[in-house]
Amino acid sequence: MKLENVLKTISCLAGIYVCIGSEHLNAQNIGINATGILPNAKAILDVDVSTSSNKMGLLLPRMTTAERNSITGPIPESLLIYNTTTQCFEAWNQAAGIWGIFGCIGCTTPGTLTAIAATSVGTNSFITNWNATTGATAYLLDVSTSSTFASFVGGYNGLNVGNVTSGTVNGLTCGITYYYRVRATSACGTGANSNTISSVVLGCSTPVIAACGTQVWAAFNLDVGTMINSGTASANNSIVEKYCYNDLPANCTTYGGLYQWDEMMSYAGSVNCDPCGSSGVQGICPAGFHIPTDLEWSRYEFCLESTVAPTGTVSLIDFQTLTAYRGTNTGSKLKASASNTPPWDGTNTSGFAALPAGYYAAGGAFFSNIAMNTNFWAATDQSTNGWYRRLGTGNIQSGRFAPSGPKSSGFSVRCLQD
Repeated sequence: MKLENVLKTISCLAGIYVCIGSEHLNAQNIGINATGILPNAKAILDVDVSTSSNKMGLLLPRMTTAERNSITGPIPESLLIYNTTTQCFEAWNQAAGIWGIFGCIGCTTPGTLTAIAATSVGTNSFITNWNATTGATAYLLDVSTSSTFASFVGGYNGLNVGNVTSGTVNGLTCGITYYYRVRATSACGTGANSNTISSVVLGCSTPVIAACGTQVWAAFNLDVGTMINSGTASANNSIVEKYCYNDLPANCTTYGGLYQWDEMMSYAGSVNCDPCGSSGVQGICPAGFHIPTDLEWSRYEFCLESTVAPTGTVSLIDFQTLTAYRGTNTGSKLKASASNTPPWDGTNTSGFAALPAGYYAAGGAFFSNIAMNTNFWAATDQSTNGWYRRLGTGNIQSGRFAPSGPKSSGFSVRCLQD
């Protein structure tokens, strides 16, 4: 149909409509163009202005968001409109029950944002945090006990927390690892999910602390942050990054994360106070806890050696200065027992319940010794190495080492209460 005849045709059709009232008109394979060529056989409507001197476009129905929302159901799948409020082209997604945006003129869908570590980790709650992103008018929060978000904590599946950069999550269970992610939204649409952050809730009524003398320790390995794969180094980028043994998230759930020294310290410098209290380096530990120093580790080992039966004969100075396996049976007291999950070959009389988590060797980008030994970082360094504690299968002592502990290695982390 030639363009110059379109108006005539519309007039005729309007007249026919008036004449036939509620009767229906049927048409197939209509072409509108300047030359009268037949329309494409595959098209129910073929509009072609390529050969016309009068260039024109196609106008979709235009309406505000309020007008769009007044469209009565059932709304047919793929119904198209132009939303003058958002300045976006939208189509109805029947399965999801939403208007999907497939292009905007005057505004942009918010970009991907960065989630950061949880703070104020308490007995049944923590505060989620993220960086703001341009164009966002609100943020949607997901919380799950699954790293893949196969299911959600009740009420935290796309929860709109408003235009803020943090949100409190309540009603959690102590000792459980939770995962959260965030995405930005606006009238123009919703951005992609952020990175995933994990956090363990402290304060169970069942034992989650290992106390000796004046010290109170978390009784599980820290597992917070976003997993990075072997061969990738942690970066000072406001994102807590961890390794999971063999690059398997399930191993982080069981054994905790493995962290490079600087990442664990949140890129703070070495300290060696005893006791540190709130002057210690919090690093990636939750509020109220800090990374234990080399001296604080030694004091804990000595306390277990001298006060937890059976008592030994090694002195505090031996624990503080010897670079070796020390103690009479301190290692056994620290390690999980056969009745723990997963089991190990210790007695766990300390309640510390150390697990054979293995370690990550950055130099060769490989994981080693899971189910055989574990290494725990201290907040104290020795040049390019960090002091750490080692426990091994078959060894009843605890080891203090630094020369073989490059800061780029991935070791386990335990937090000490301030």
